[in-house]
Amino acid sequence: MSTISRGLYQSLITESLQVRLRELDGRLHKKYTDLHHSEVADRLAAHLSRVVERAIDSIEEDERVQKGVELARELIERAVVATAADLLPELPATSGQYLTALLEFLPDGSPEALKEPLIPLLDTALLTNAPGEPRVGHQIVAEIPSSDRVDVVMAFIRRSGIRPVLDDLRRHCEAGRSLRILTTVYTGSTEADALVELKNIGAEVRVSYDSSSTRLHAKAWLFHRQSGFSTAYIGSSNLTHSAQVSGLEWNVRVSGARNAPVVDKVVAVFDSYWHSGDFVPFDKEQFNEFTRHNADTGNFLKLSPIELR
Repeated sequence: MSTISRGLYQSLITESLQVRLRELDGRLHKKYTDLHHSEVADRLAAHLSRVVERAIDSIEEDERVQKGVELARELIERAVVATAADLLPELPATSGQYLTALLEFLPDGSPEALKEPLIPLLDTALLTNAPGEPRVGHQIVAEIPSSDRVDVVMAFIRRSGIRPVLDDLRRHCEAGRSLRILTTVYTGSTEADALVELKNIGAEVRVSYDSSSTRLHAKAWLFHRQSGFSTAYIGSSNLTHSAQVSGLEWNVRVSGARNAPVVDKVVAVFDSYWHSGDFVPFDKEQFNEFTRHNADTGNFLKLSPIELR
């Protein structure tokens, strides 16, 4: 915190912050609250993580790994002394390494090749399809090979949108891994043929025929990994060509390792939709009959050529 100015804060009172607050000389009213026992672990851990990050980052590069690991070991040992908690197994190994994969062996004895996501599993990022930035569609494709299960909730699904991801999703399903998809008939944009293609590769597809004001308009991908490093994409991109490749879309990629509550809520909400009566297994005849009736009665909004791509 470089300056003290009017506004809202969630800042732990530190010795340096106390000094700066005293220097205000009564120019601003100071409002405090006591740490609550239910939040103290989160608040202090967040503060410590920032302090430790700054400390390790200040170490000379050629000594940073060794001294950083030593500092981490000292902090954990001190935590054990202070709390008597069984934390010693969490001591980082002195080698300064971290695990990046556990791979199965192929018949010839070599390890399998497992494609990694373009964004590191620990990172949360904003994707905008801006010039020079990888398209959200490319990011999605890179997430599929390492996923044990994939869940998708998508208001609009069109053949142009699934084309770039279909081969990877097919390989995912052929490996016996789950692919669940929720979609809607909102505005009549979702194409039956796109859902047929997804169903043919092994996806479970459910459709909401709700045409009321409460209809689903969400767009999200959830990549489950048994390793504990699940990721989710939440944003504005439907499964259409323009949304995945050329549209000005905003999507947040969330790391389950860093933002577990967010990913856990995506999981819970998706499962609640999946098991509700609002979404029913896709049947092409039922889908076409519903969309034909609503198109004839004018219940669907007109879509622009860009939205239909």
